Amino acid sequence: MSKPTPLLAALALAAVLIPAAALRAGQAQSTQAQSSQAQSSQAQASPAQSGQTRAAPAPANLAPTASPARPLLNVQGAGVVAVPPGATETSAVMILRNPGAQPVVLTGAQTAVAGHAMLMTTRRDAQGRSGMSAVKTLTVPARGTLRLEPSGDHLMLMGLKRTLKVGETVRLTLRVRGGPPLVVNAVVRKP
Repeated sequence: MSKPTPLLAALALAAVLIPAAALRAGQAQSTQAQSSQAQSSQAQASPAQSGQTRAAPAPANLAPTASPARPLLNVQGAGVVAVPPGATETSAVMILRNPGAQPVVLTGAQTAVAGHAMLMTTRRDAQGRSGMSAVKTLTVPARGTLRLEPSGDHLMLMGLKRTLKVGETVRLTLRVRGGPPLVVNAVVRKP
């Protein structure tokens, strides 16, 4: 793979930031001046400081004429459940809001603190018993919300590589069908 040129890297970053600025401004399209201001403010605030989570830039090998970036998911309350030392699994929870006109399909997740991550769902049967099962995808409906929580759909982090400390931030990468991955900073919290 060749090293991306600065111009190509800048175009890929702009493809992510400009649609985000337009969404925040409540406009379908933004003017060049508004885009510049939004890019400037985005560059100054990190996701952890602003409480916003952004999609990772598009891969550098995409041509600048590729289709426009998919609307971003808004993430709220991202957290990882603290577990006792020696525990090898935990869950990640958050609220995902999709402001776009198309559903966003999550196809997987990964993090450096676990061997692997699984998309899970919890269901109740007719007798009221609940059970978890792995699923291949979870969908955030168009203009809708997906709540990832321990008693419903959630992410399981399996094969923890170390004990997670309450208050630390864990970086999760959510894979999105047909779009760039979404990087989420989740805080470890007591259950």
